[in-house]
Amino acid sequence: YLVQGGIRGHEELFGKAPIVDKWTFSTNCVATTGRHKIPAIGFGPGDEAQAHAPNEITRVEDLVICSKFYALLPYNLEGKSN
Repeated sequence: YLVQGGIRGHEELFGKAPIVDKWTFSTNCVATTGRHKIPAIGFGPGDEAQAHAPNEITRVEDLVICSKFYALLPYNLEGKSN
């Protein structure tokens, strides 16, 4: 349900389906999803290869894109988006 809402939101915002895959690095979801079984999705800024690295860079435009996605997500989960 959560992933489908994320897919719908991505398609609505950006006019194309997202790449749905796994992240190759650890996140806080190890605890929330792995241990406590709370569903989660990740849609983050930056380049995956640089995640959690000391020289990681995050582009401001990526933050804008992620903000739009997460702002729309609750509406898609409730079926109230465009």
